[in-house]
Amino acid sequence: MAHDTDSTPLSGDDTARDSGMSRRQMLVAAGAVAGAGLVPPAAAAAPASSSGRIVGVAPQGGTAAEFRARFAQTGETGEHFVGYGYLTAAQGTTDADLFASAAQNDTTALLTAYAVGELVRRTVDQSVHALDIEGTLTIYQRTAPGASFADPASFREGTPVAQFDITLQDIVTVFTAGRGLPTLNGDMRQTAADQLNGGPGRMFGHPGLRARLFATGIGTLVDPVRLNSVLEMAGQWTT
Repeated sequence: MAHDTDSTPLSGDDTARDSGMSRRQMLVAAGAVAGAGLVPPAAAAAPASSSGRIVGVAPQGGTAAEFRARFAQTGETGEHFVGYGYLTAAQGTTDADLFASAAQNDTTALLTAYAVGELVRRTVDQSVHALDIEGTLTIYQRTAPGASFADPASFREGTPVAQFDITLQDIVTVFTAGRGLPTLNGDMRQTAADQLNGGPGRMFGHPGLRARLFATGIGTLVDPVRLNSVLEMAGQWTT
């Protein structure tokens, strides 16, 4: 979810600037807002391994979901992250669950994703940068298409059907001034789940589910002073 293409090292003290609320408090608050309407762990349905009513969960080590996404890195020192995109595949779903037409893109997507995160640590060594990020990821089901990469907030519309705490490492290889190849790896822990289509039927995952996320793509530095960047990526998570 992050991208640094400037080669100037940044100390840990620079990433710890906060005004009032701590980063962890900010993440908790953001997660609470994003997860409104989701079933909390205590009330969620138990996993049904043989009933076929759980989607977004693969056999151990298998691919549970695939996605396309854009990311924005903002803040005075590039410490804030927002990711938004859509699912291109998910275990137990059909194309009709994922897209409103045969064209499969952001404007036809029915299962969208929105993530927020904060920088925890940054390490720079010449052309390879490593960033540790913590945040939350929410999956939304839309009743009609209409999301657009031109409007990040549009990926938050619909009913939240799954939410995850995420811990990511972003390794960026800078190959030229202002351009880099980011690779995301990280852990996901599902904290809430709800049913697709707003009624009895298939649950998207289940609270307590653990997954591994991987994504790669390309990033462009838009502010070399504040280390702000934009990224285009695709990836998957496995359960």
